[in-house]
Amino acid sequence: MNTAAPSRKKLLSLVLTLVFMLTCLPAALAVDLNVDAGFYFKQSRGGTCTLASAAMMLRRRAYFDGLTDWSTVTENSVRSTAWSNGLSHSFTYKEMQVGYGTLPSRKQEKVQTLITLLSQHPEGIVLYDRSQPHAVLLTDYTNGNFYCSDPAGNISSGRIPLENSSVSVNRSSCYWYVASDHNFIAAEADGLRLEGMSYPINVRAGKGMALTGTANAALGTTLTNVQVAVLDENDQTVFTAQAAPNTAIFSFKSLDSSIRFGELPAGNYTYMVVVTDSQGDNLCFTSDFTVSDGSASSGVYWSVKDTEGTKLLDSIQEVQDAFANATESTLGWFGGLFQ
Repeated sequence: MNTAAPSRKKLLSLVLTLVFMLTCLPAALAVDLNVDAGFYFKQSRGGTCTLASAAMMLRRRAYFDGLTDWSTVTENSVRSTAWSNGLSHSFTYKEMQVGYGTLPSRKQEKVQTLITLLSQHPEGIVLYDRSQPHAVLLTDYTNGNFYCSDPAGNISSGRIPLENSSVSVNRSSCYWYVASDHNFIAAEADGLRLEGMSYPINVRAGKGMALTGTANAALGTTLTNVQVAVLDENDQTVFTAQAAPNTAIFSFKSLDSSIRFGELPAGNYTYMVVVTDSQGDNLCFTSDFTVSDGSASSGVYWSVKDTEGTKLLDSIQEVQDAFANATESTLGWFGGLFQ
């Protein structure tokens, strides 16, 4: 258990945030998907709002991936794989696998779940309101407000505040999202990476969640250290697990018994994974999640290579150069989570 004075903790939190911003996010996130490059369109006919919203989501994801044919993603092109008297709960289009989830019933938990989902899915999610019934593409949460693109013909085009659409957070009940994206995987075929790693979004109290997926080393290297932790909302360690595999592939399933999600009381938490290889390169993942009586929801993560080829270790060094003393303390604090 680690504690820190409030002022010190704010500094640690700031520097740790900078470290994670530089080391945990793919460079492609620099793409501003909130600037409309031609992502949005209206549904072609009545009853296809979910299909149109899913197509816009996949179009944004294809653009995010750097695919040159992203503009060819349309309602009609997605229909053959996604539509069967309604939008399928699971389908794959152009190497992008779409999944389905349900939202907690309480509004506060629902809002937090949506914020978390959007932080993990910059392409957005399809948000469905059964009471209408109608769906929109929920694009982002910016400055305390949700934004979307509503495919309904009587609603303004483009990215608009959710409150100006036909759907509300309070009435929404389920969503579709990009569960995995092999377009990214193809670009990361020979690098330090995470493949198919499960992560929690909302854990149903007392039910837990299984760890799946693998950490993979680049060709000619091995994984020297894999660390997993769950922190509470005060950044206090709840569960940790660590392995020194010295192999090219490591299955997170082997740490499953140490990360006991089912024992967590209701609340807000952070899930962290840090992987180090024999060359000293690092890859980290961090995600906020909730534990509640709402429906269980999880995601699957596939890491990507920095499009500029910058090693993650170089980014850490940049932070150390700028915040030498504070960063040293922060990284020491983080390393202490696993001791």
